[in-house]
Amino acid sequence: MKKPIVAIVGMGPVGSVLAAHLVRNGEDVVAVDILEEILHKMRKEGLRISGITKLTARINKTANSISQLAEYNPEIVFLATKASVLKHILPSFKKIYASDMKIVSYQNGLDNERIIAESLGVDITYRAVINYAGNLAGPGNVSMNWFQPPNYIGVLHKGGYATDETTRYIARAMTKSGLETEEASNIKEHVWKKTILNSALCSLCAVTRQTMKEAMEHTHSRDLAMRLVEEGLKVAKADGYDFGPNAPSEFMSYLEKGGAHKPSMLIDVEKKRATEVDFMSGAVARYGAKYQIPTPVNSTFTNLLKTIENQYLTT
Repeated sequence: MKKPIVAIVGMGPVGSVLAAHLVRNGEDVVAVDILEEILHKMRKEGLRISGITKLTARINKTANSISQLAEYNPEIVFLATKASVLKHILPSFKKIYASDMKIVSYQNGLDNERIIAESLGVDITYRAVINYAGNLAGPGNVSMNWFQPPNYIGVLHKGGYATDETTRYIARAMTKSGLETEEASNIKEHVWKKTILNSALCSLCAVTRQTMKEAMEHTHSRDLAMRLVEEGLKVAKADGYDFGPNAPSEFMSYLEKGGAHKPSMLIDVEKKRATEVDFMSGAVARYGAKYQIPTPVNSTFTNLLKTIENQYLTT
């Protein structure tokens, strides 16, 4: 059986790790990024992954735009960009979208898959929850810092969540590549969990300029992390996802494993880029307003980060 052409849009740490592993597994991969320097290195020297996993994968099929990607007729497309970039790339995808193209949100944040479906005017999109992270060490060179398996994959179809042949293929291919992945018939449960965890430390670290380890070791920032988690759990419960009475301690225990790692939102602030706060703390706050549940800490961190962004995005 001929393998589908798999495109990965965004060669940051998350997309690069996925691309290298899938290539190692024999998948037919197209790497997409606007930076030709990265694509050139992938073609000539290979994409290098270091850290907890060490591998090099040469990727011959590359594209530096969505229009150029269309030349490959991809059947599965992973959007591994920042969620904040969706509004910029989806209009281009609308021009090349075909009925047999499977679009996967391979990103952080709540409701990305719904945004994609609404923007493209389709009734089916896919959603992954990724439980690994890394940092760019240079063009085409990524350090994979940690992986707490499994990842999850599900599908949004006509407003509801399920699994299908495509989720089975993706889960199987990723697992065989070394990125253990499971199908999830209600992927939104995992999206909520990841969003609450991200909201707790990404926003906190981005504002305080601390690593995850520093934030969890300092009494006052740890207390703020707990409050962010508690608010998120209350809102998720109102949305139909109850993580149980032990959830606060379980979520905090997970956050303690982050180590001396800078979350991507802190790196975005340091590099003066737009953050994903609207899809994390901001999303928790929006859902809180929907269900009339106060979210003062998530709302405050959202406002602080929007204020920080305003200092450099408007200059």
